[in-house]
Amino acid sequence: MKKSYNRLALQGLDFDDMEFVQEFNLDSSVAYTPKINFAMLDNVYQKHVKHLIDDGMSTEKAKMVAGRSRANAKRDIMQLI
Repeated sequence: MKKSYNRLALQGLDFDDMEFVQEFNLDSSVAYTPKINFAMLDNVYQKHVKHLIDDGMSTEKAKMVAGRSRANAKRDIMQLI
């Protein structure tokens, strides 16, 4: 069995990287590598920006807010890796 590097697996939960690849339509080459977390961060960032814009926020502000959230999540992931 390959080692999963997704954030939940690193926190001790039973989540296989391929579950994330399939659920979030990620490139399968990131599975079983720490890169899966950064692919997820990019995926969530794009969705967050879109959601904020759809809620009426300017594109510039939405990218700033979502970028801050992504930076915080990246910092937390780096501590787990």
